[in-house]
Amino acid sequence: MKKVLYFLAMTATVLAVSCNPKKDDPNKGGKDDPQEETGLAIKIDGNFDDWASLKPEQVSVAKNNANSPWAAVSEIRCCADADFVYYYIKFNKEELKEQMENGESLPIRLNINTDGEFTSGYASYSLDAYDFIVEGALADGAGKWTDYTGTLHFRTWLEDKEKDGWKELIPSTGGLVIGKGNGNEYEIMFIRELFNNAVPAEHKMGDVFYTGIRFYGNGGWGELSNLPNASAEEGDGSGWGHLMKVTTVK
Repeated sequence: MKKVLYFLAMTATVLAVSCNPKKDDPNKGGKDDPQEETGLAIKIDGNFDDWASLKPEQVSVAKNNANSPWAAVSEIRCCADADFVYYYIKFNKEELKEQMENGESLPIRLNINTDGEFTSGYASYSLDAYDFIVEGALADGAGKWTDYTGTLHFRTWLEDKEKDGWKELIPSTGGLVIGKGNGNEYEIMFIRELFNNAVPAEHKMGDVFYTGIRFYGNGGWGELSNLPNASAEEGDGSGWGHLMKVTTVK
């Protein structure tokens, strides 16, 4: 809980949150340090070296299938500890450069399924239906990365079959997520407690959940990538795949 409070206090001004400070650092750790608890050592700072320090069993990875019709995103990774969920996104350099030069805002959706039931929810461009999206822009429209602030939406079809759409649960100003990009890479983190406080009780995020992304450009909402897409087959043209399973690191 202390880590979450620290995150909320610093979100507006600091995009560098560590869940696992080095114990030999005299400026971190100690009884009153909000980061004293253990967790995944990921900082949202635009330096991605910390992702390489994760053990294979701690992170889920999906790479773009060459048979997919889209290639803007080459790889995504996701991992989670008790407090946060982290995403890493690696883009195709040439396509990213073109989109940036065209002044795209590069919307992205983090697709999330928490109940492990894949027939209800939203299944566009995925073999598995998902119940939530976190939606926001990655670029400022002037050729530069922007700090990600995403809006959490819930698929209303799950509540009312006559009103199929998205219901906003947390606005972009709600402090759910932060993100930062550098070069052709981007990383995002969101607070599990805020997510769980906002969603229906039966959809709270537990130790295991499923996720993927959809990425847009070409004038706003043109499809540029969706991952995972490992199920894409030659000649299929859909690029669809199953959501990747993420298990919380304890």
